[in-house]
Formats: sequence, C-alpha cells, structure tokens
Amino acid sequence: MDAEVVLQEEDMEGSWTLLSLFSSFLMVFGGALPYIPQYQEIQRSSNTEGFSTRVCLVLLIANILRIFFWIGKQFELTLLLQSVVMILTMLAMLHLCCTVHSTNRVSTKQHRLTVFVCGGTAAEWDRRADQYQHLFFTVCQRVDPASFTAILNAT
Repeated sequence: MDAEVVLQEEDMEGSWTLLSLFSSFLMVFGGALPYIPQYQEIQRSSNTEGFSTRVCLVLLIANILRIFFWIGKQFELTLLLQSVVMILTMLAMLHLCCTVHSTNRVSTKQHRLTVFVCGGTAAEWDRRADQYQHLFFTVCQRVDPASFTAILNAT
C-alpha cells in the first residue's frame, strides 16, 4: 500500500513538473505569438498601416528595463526569457516595418528617425521644424543682445 502511495506521489510530481514547464513555455512565447500573423500580414501586403511602432518602442524599453532590473535583483528565469523573446520580436517587427517603409517611400527626401518612431509624415515634421525654428528666431530677436551675451557668459 505504501509503495502505491509513493508511486502516485511521484506521478503527481511528474505531472506538476510537466504542467510547470508547459506554463513557463506559454509565458515565454505567449507574448510574441500575436505578432506572428501581424508580421505575415505586413510582409504579404507590404503595408504597415494600422501597426503602431510606438507600441514596439514602449515594449522594447519595458523589456530592456526588466533585464536591467534582473541584473540587479534576480527574479524568475521565465520572466527574463520572456523579455529576451519580446525584444527579439519587437526588433523583428521594427526591421520589417523599416524594410517595408523604405521600399514604399516615394520621395527621395531623407526621412528622420523621429518620423518613423513617433509617427506622422515627413511633411508634418518639416512643418513642425519650421515652426520651432521660426519661434526660436522670434524669441532671439526680442531678447536684448547685451543681456543674451551676459547670460551666455555667466554659464
């Protein structure tokens, strides 16, 4: 009777180990799975419309910070592996978006990284840059040159 109980306990431990490994596997790769159909759709259609690169940026920063935190205070290895998988997934998605974006670019004007990461068209960013430049020169014209040089010399 005792031998049967021991065998049942060993079977239960084996089942829990298998369940634990399966759940860890799902935790590591579960966050990246939804990006597979999205990657395939972008690759098939050569269109990144509807895909937010800002989400990629936020997830990259969050997972990099998690890895830095793990270096300082180690936590479960599953979460570390999840961060590595998500970083690789986000880099693959960004690489695909950059590739599709560069092949679809019509103009030969050089685009800024901020246009890609922060959204908006190149024309919008050029307009904003012109507005900031105009604002800067307006402020500089209204400041007394003597006080402006005094401020520069003081710092």
